[in-house]
Amino acid sequence: MRGEKHTKGPLRTPVMMAVIAVMISTFALLVGCSSEGSKDQPDGSRRTGENQQAGATRGGENGDARTEAASDHSEPQAALVPIAHLSSTLENVSMEELSGARGLAVGRGYREEAAGLVGSPRFESFASDDAVVDHVSKTPGALGLVPWDEVGPSVRAVSVDGVPLLDSDRGADYPLRLEGATVPDPEKLQRVVVGGDIVLDRGQYYTVIQKGMGIDFPLDGGYAAVTSRVPEQSAYSETGVIHQFTAERTGRAGAVRKYLSGADLTLANFENPVIRDAVWHPDATTFTGDLRLMPVLDQAGLDGVTLGNNHILDAGTAGLDETIRHLNDAGTAHAGAGMDLAEARKPMVFDLGGTKVGVLSYMGVPSYDWAWATQTAPGTAPLLQNVMEEDIKRLRPKVDLILVMPHWGKEYIATPEQGQVDLAHAALDAGADLVIGGHAHWPKGIEMYEGKPIFYGVGNFLLDQSWSEETSTGIFAEVTLYDDDVVQVRPIPFIMLDYAQPNFLMPGAGGDRALRKIFAASLGPEFEAHGSRAR
Repeated sequence: MRGEKHTKGPLRTPVMMAVIAVMISTFALLVGCSSEGSKDQPDGSRRTGENQQAGATRGGENGDARTEAASDHSEPQAALVPIAHLSSTLENVSMEELSGARGLAVGRGYREEAAGLVGSPRFESFASDDAVVDHVSKTPGALGLVPWDEVGPSVRAVSVDGVPLLDSDRGADYPLRLEGATVPDPEKLQRVVVGGDIVLDRGQYYTVIQKGMGIDFPLDGGYAAVTSRVPEQSAYSETGVIHQFTAERTGRAGAVRKYLSGADLTLANFENPVIRDAVWHPDATTFTGDLRLMPVLDQAGLDGVTLGNNHILDAGTAGLDETIRHLNDAGTAHAGAGMDLAEARKPMVFDLGGTKVGVLSYMGVPSYDWAWATQTAPGTAPLLQNVMEEDIKRLRPKVDLILVMPHWGKEYIATPEQGQVDLAHAALDAGADLVIGGHAHWPKGIEMYEGKPIFYGVGNFLLDQSWSEETSTGIFAEVTLYDDDVVQVRPIPFIMLDYAQPNFLMPGAGGDRALRKIFAASLGPEFEAHGSRAR
């Protein structure tokens, strides 16, 4: 899609089905978790307003009342979905494994249905589906079974016998569906993918143009495995240690391009001006992107880019003006910088099958407030709480979902900084639905705040910082929407090879280590079990 037109591919491409197949794990099955409210409408829609607020109660009177209401079968039952902890690498579970699971967490209102579908496993019974979701969200290794419309971003939905109910249209052959049970409407499922920093200079220029690898090379990445790593002391790390590494490709070339272009909305941070008089910077921290590299944005399926960062003025205000013109000519939306403050604060707005998504971009890197736009001067949108809150409240009535993308904090720090936490919470309190940040040059921790996801940093995307495993590793923040609800989030790890090409990292090939580092730096009760683990 471009602008407000929805023209991108299906939610799940064949390549992503291959991703799911490769990532199937044999993790032990234990128990299950929590949810974002009650959504038992017979038409498959998720409840809102009063009913959702009541459904958010964990256990207690309201939870028991919902359980009784569910058990009287006055409304069609929803198909059941296995759920695991956010940090789990479990992608798929078989019916046989479900039947043999110990302590499978099930709400009392669906216990009879669960027993009929999976046989008679040793259930652990909970007062409500919300209580199941809550339990699983705080218990790594747990597995639960809840109605599909109770699944929220605090847990991850698991496929059954290879069928992922929350991202496919295969409800008819889904194993955990009784006759007449509701399943998601595939037309209401949308996938949003957000990447980190893009620089069309340095390594991109060197590999694509100087080495002659060609414009297709950066997005030709498939899968890779880290084959060795050696620790060394470094000031560019909050722990004082980074890792030198080697890695090799393991196949499926082009998987990254297919994944990104197959999403319904793809976004990233554009960390440089792109100008006709660009000069190559082999290793400087000043960037000017070469126009010959602009097609990389289209190959990545980018619908929009954020400009609220500390390098967009590297070619001055004239460079910013030229960059905006090139993006407009390419049909790529942008936000976060402009020729005055009003333009810099304008959101991107996308229409995803009737769901309007607004995106706001801000720059808050320390000592770069000189780059903020004013009412009469070009620059970036300032990351100030009052400005951000005002923009969110102005945008709220015009869209169904608001994503805030701040460029903030210090570099080479995985742990969210207190100022970032305060600003992210303020954005969500003001009415935003999701925060995805950048600038640290490696992935930061995540958080579920009042049921709303925060990715404090996604790391680099197309940027050549290959001097450590940490800076070479990034994530795509993958967000699944159902109508205007965020129902799933997951970090998708990758590693940059040959200074220019991201390749997916699978569990056992370095992806599990990358995710453990993120979860160890994450905030909230969902990640307490990971906080003390080695990074």
